[in-house]
Formats: sequence, C-alpha cells, structure tokens
Amino acid sequence: MARRVDNKKQNRNLWIIVAAVLCVTLIAAAVLFGINYADSGVDPVSEFRAKNVILLIGDGMGFDHIKAGNISTGSRLQMERFAVSGEVMTRSLTPGATDSAAAATAMATGVKTYNGRIAYKDGKNLETIAEMAMAQGKKVGIVATKTVTDATPAAFLTHASDRNDTESIASQLIASDVDVLFGLGNETLYAMADKIATDERDYCTSFQSIADTVLTSGKDKIFGLLEDGAIQNFGANTLAQLTRNALTKLSASDEGFFLMVEGSKIDSASHDNDMQAMLNELISFNATISACKEWASANGDTVVIVTADHETGGLKVPSINDASEAYDALLDYDNSDKWFTKTRHTAANVGYYIYAVSDREIYNSVEAVNDKGEIIYDQNGDPVMVDVVTGYSEIDYNVLMDIPEEIDNTDIFELIKQWLLTQ
Repeated sequence: MARRVDNKKQNRNLWIIVAAVLCVTLIAAAVLFGINYADSGVDPVSEFRAKNVILLIGDGMGFDHIKAGNISTGSRLQMERFAVSGEVMTRSLTPGATDSAAAATAMATGVKTYNGRIAYKDGKNLETIAEMAMAQGKKVGIVATKTVTDATPAAFLTHASDRNDTESIASQLIASDVDVLFGLGNETLYAMADKIATDERDYCTSFQSIADTVLTSGKDKIFGLLEDGAIQNFGANTLAQLTRNALTKLSASDEGFFLMVEGSKIDSASHDNDMQAMLNELISFNATISACKEWASANGDTVVIVTADHETGGLKVPSINDASEAYDALLDYDNSDKWFTKTRHTAANVGYYIYAVSDREIYNSVEAVNDKGEIIYDQNGDPVMVDVVTGYSEIDYNVLMDIPEEIDNTDIFELIKQWLLTQ
C-alpha cells in the first residue's frame, strides 16, 4: 500500500527551512554590512601638528576625472604632485553609493550616517570638526561653488535629518560662529538677509565687495553670498580668488584656522555626462589647489588635503598611449561624453592627496636695499647680502604620518583632528 503524504507536515517543514535560510541570510548580510559599511575606518595615526588645515573636496571627482584632467592640461594635476596619496572608501550606512550629505558628514564628524543626513544620526546631532575648531579658538572658513546650504558646506556647520530642510540649515548658518562663508546664496538666505550683517559680521554680495571688505573691514567675520553664475571657471571671479580672500581673512589673527573648500560643480557636470563642463570645473578646482599650496608654502605650519566625497558618472577614460590622440579624443565631446557610464553616484573609491609644510623657515641670501629700493654696498663696493625667509620646509611622508594606502572617509576627520586640535 502506498504511504499517504502528510501535506501539512511537509508544508511546515518547508517553511521551517525557508525561515532558517532567511535567518542565515539576514545574519550574514548584517555581518557583511557591519564590516563593509559601519566600521571600515583604519584610525591612522599622525605625529605631525599644524596651525592650519585646508581641506579641499572635489564633489564627484573620481580617479578617471583626474585622468581626464591630466590629458586636458598635458600634465599631472597639482594634487597628484603631493608627497602623500592613497584611496578613500566612500560608502555610507545606506546600501549602494553614498550621497554628498552622508559623505560630508563622515569627513566632518568621523561618523557614518545615512544618505540625506547632515551631521546627524539616529536622532542626535554630531559634533563637527568645524565646531570643535571654533570651540578651541580656531578660525573657521567654508567656501563652495554651489549654494552654501548645499550638503557639503552644510555638513560642517549645521545639523539636519533631511538635507533638503533648507530653511533650518540657512537659519543655523546665520546663527553659527563661522568666520568666513563664501558661496552662492538662494531665496531662503536672501529672505533672511536682514539677519546676516551684524556688529561682528559683514555681508557682501559681489566679488569686489568681498575683496574690499577683507582688506579694509575691522569686523571679525564675513559672509559672501553670490548670485548663481557669479563664480567663473576662468578669469578674475573664480573659486581660487574666493579662496585667497578666505585665507587672507582667516590668517589675519594668530589662532590658526580650518578651511573647507568645495569644487561643487564637478559633480553636476558629471551627472549631466558633460565632459567639457566637468573639465572646466576640474581645472578651476586644480587652480584653487595650487593657490592653497602656494599659500601654505609661503606661510608655513599648514596641511593641505585634497579628496572627494564620492565618484559621479562612472567615468571610464579609455587607454590611449599617444598623448596627442588622447587629447583629440577627449576634446571630441560628442564622443567623450559617452565615457560616462552612469548619471548617478557610484561606490568607487576616490583619492586623497596631502601636502604639508612645517614652521621651519627656509632662508635665502639676497641683496639688501634701502628705503628707495636701491642696492646697499659695503666699503669694498660689494652688495650687502641679507638672509630673508623665502618659504617653509615641506614635510615628507615619514614625518607626516603612518597611514595605509586605503582609508575610510571617516579617517579624514581623524587626521584633521590630530593635525589641528591635538595639543
């Protein structure tokens, strides 16, 4: 006689097996999530200390963006000439690619959060490196080429559960103690314009007024909020010029400073798969890096660190050995626009690049001159030589840090904290 099948028992056993498989899968996923997302920092240790730190963020700037920049300019971009470099993991707590809010929060606070959060996680505000610096008496500046309420600048100065809560972010910016804030304004900020200028803070709306105010005003703080389109890639009104003005203002006192500068529109052009626009933004950003390096070399006791919040566009620059052919292919924008493989962010690693100078002065012997600019001669008719400071000693890798080639974006915060705030 055939055995009767117990369907209820079979179904129950099947569901038990399915439930067990699901449990194992969820546990494995949770473990992998914890390893790959929540706790990927390497906690690098740096013995170097600096009076000033300049953090430059190329929004959306991946390795192939830099490769395209090299082809366009015919030489390595400035950041690639820095002594220390490596890769940065960018993932947030949201599976997939990070957004700028979570990435900037990681760099500003050293804490991973979810996409869309601004220095905020699980119902709590996260203290930022800018807030820590101000608490220790350091000056703080933020410069961006998009609106200052955008995710990256906002994450260093404000807190929000939603990056789109522009009104709250704008109010917090105005209430903050930040010393320099340069970038684009927006309707929300302009509606609050009567609260920006105070007894301690100037409010400027043009490049010329920013430059004049930085040089002449006795006030400690300055906001420069520009109309969209005011910041150009080339000429006088550039990100590099805004950054020079910020450096002049921040260095007017002896406390030292933290300055974050964002090349914001590399990301926008990459979302649009617009190679020409991306290159213009990237080359402008590169000029800003050069300006920061020059300032550090002339003033000393400063770290300049360049990185990106994430890669945008999945850019894949083809390998073309001949430099002339590569250049022609790049400038054929109908073709090179197609080198972008996506219109969104990716989870690819990005680069970090570090340049540092100590407070040790470099002297050079030059001819002495009088008040009229005339060379002074000794009794034998020879020019009198005097030693003058011509720069500061660059710090090499071994002195600067012991850092792995691959770090997490939270480690950017850890390094800045060590350089700037560790006594």
